[in-house]
Amino acid sequence: MLTKSGVIAELDKQLQTKLSYLTTNLQQAIYSRNSDTKSSAGDKFETSREMAQIEIHKIESEILKTQQFIYDLFSKVTQFIITDKGAFLISIPFGKLILNDEKIFCISKNAPITKHLINTKKNSFLYNNIKYNIIDGYIK
Repeated sequence: MLTKSGVIAELDKQLQTKLSYLTTNLQQAIYSRNSDTKSSAGDKFETSREMAQIEIHKIESEILKTQQFIYDLFSKVTQFIITDKGAFLISIPFGKLILNDEKIFCISKNAPITKHLINTKKNSFLYNNIKYNIIDGYIK
């Protein structure tokens, strides 16, 4: 059975793995940029270094985003709601997570389905012409 703490632990594990991967890629991109030697075709050298710098900036942005996700995951209120169509962790917009062969949708509080999940007074709701039955819900 899925538990909120188990889902958060798995999500943290995946975010930490992503962070490690991005950090390695950043180090490689910096090394590549710095080891690029100036050739006789100066424009080619400058273009190559600029392309490497653009890649470095993209990786740095992804690192900051991942670090923010990790911070938000542990510092903000999270809700875990189980439906007959899958479980929803309302915290960060990570996307689909598979744990113990079950689907968990990690969504933000601003996702369109969120208002149906947390504001329903009934045990079911209709979203995009699909009926969802709420089985259980947990608030941090």
